[in-house]
Amino acid sequence: MAQKRKYNMRWSDIYSLGLLPAILMWGLSPFLDEKAILIASIILGGGWIVFSYFYIYLFKRCGIIGWITGWAMLLSGLIRSILYQTGMMQSPLILFEAPCIALLSYLFEKHDIRPHSCYEYKMRRGIMQEQYILGDFSQYEAHYIVRLVLTGALLSAGLSWGLFLYGIDIESRAGTYFYFYFPAGLGLAIILFESIRRLLIQHLIEKYEKKSKYHSTQSDKELDFMEFFFTEIRIMVIGDEKIFLTENNGDRNKFNYYAGLDLPIHHRTTYCTTLGEESQKARQIVRDELGIENPDLRHVCTTIAQKPWQQIGHYILFLPHDSLSKLNRYPGRWYTVNEIAHLFHSDKLHPLFKELYARLYTIVDTARTYHSNGKRRYAIRGYKPAFSLHRIDQMNIVFDDPIWLYVSRHNEDHLLYRIDTWIRKLFSQKDSSNNRDA
Repeated sequence: MAQKRKYNMRWSDIYSLGLLPAILMWGLSPFLDEKAILIASIILGGGWIVFSYFYIYLFKRCGIIGWITGWAMLLSGLIRSILYQTGMMQSPLILFEAPCIALLSYLFEKHDIRPHSCYEYKMRRGIMQEQYILGDFSQYEAHYIVRLVLTGALLSAGLSWGLFLYGIDIESRAGTYFYFYFPAGLGLAIILFESIRRLLIQHLIEKYEKKSKYHSTQSDKELDFMEFFFTEIRIMVIGDEKIFLTENNGDRNKFNYYAGLDLPIHHRTTYCTTLGEESQKARQIVRDELGIENPDLRHVCTTIAQKPWQQIGHYILFLPHDSLSKLNRYPGRWYTVNEIAHLFHSDKLHPLFKELYARLYTIVDTARTYHSNGKRRYAIRGYKPAFSLHRIDQMNIVFDDPIWLYVSRHNEDHLLYRIDTWIRKLFSQKDSSNNRDA
């Protein structure tokens, strides 16, 4: 039997490596003059922001900690440069870097402030249920490490400011240790801690893979094509402002199986290399299952599952009233929006359906409330139309455009909208939306 390829931890899995430029600066600062420290901090910070911004495209990992570190170094370097011009030459950079790291980490964790590329990453890679057990720990670990960095930044900020106000000089032995070596050592400790933690998680994954009946009862051919190279196509059927759901008991032989009310049409097929190929297969599935030659089928997103060659394509099929009877072949029924809302926070809905429904809800709700640039469609601040499935098939938007996920969190009703708009202009980021007004 062919050996199953294992998940091996890579350096790009260690999210806290984003702290490296700050650690480098803290370690070298005792040997550099003031001007060199400021210039290096600004240049390294700006370069690290750009690198972290594209990090997810290069390595398909979370670059938020590098993004936070880069902005903290850039902002603290600029603030310290202003103070340098006024003659305040003896205040260490950690006084400004640590509070900046703490503030940005808090905004990410509590208010979901992050680069636009993070939402495009989520659109491509999918939520954690779509990535199975790897996604389960990857998403959790990103937030866990950010919280750990936040705690370390608060500790460093409190300690450094306390010593500075107490009068500890930057050139004294205590000042050199606590202003430079202590935060550098704390950063290295976080990286070491995360590395060990990741290795233990990898060991846990391998342990469950070996015990799983699923991996021991499949033939070589099934493992090659159904376990490694596949595209799973999932189709949500909407008709008369209702969604058809059927019971999915899952495969209890899998270590990561899910169960609950789910979409009636979900098929695993051979791997699709392009969206066009996947869409053709989805349409063919609808023709074979329901006998509809020209289905009104919309692509919502295609996300990567456990490996880059394992995909999940999500679609919406809009049925006219006279075609609703075609779903009678499935052991399920039509559910209204109110019924789904009542079941949403229970265990009765399949997790993959819940995530697709939440994505659809966010896209439709956002497109009905805001324009693609974040401006409100209505003059009443805070007003949002009630969500419904009424005429969503006639909305003039592209459901798989990631701009709507971004606008849902960065819009005119948010306090930091203007700052965020300025940052996007700074990076010359154009509106990625292909939509006109819905």
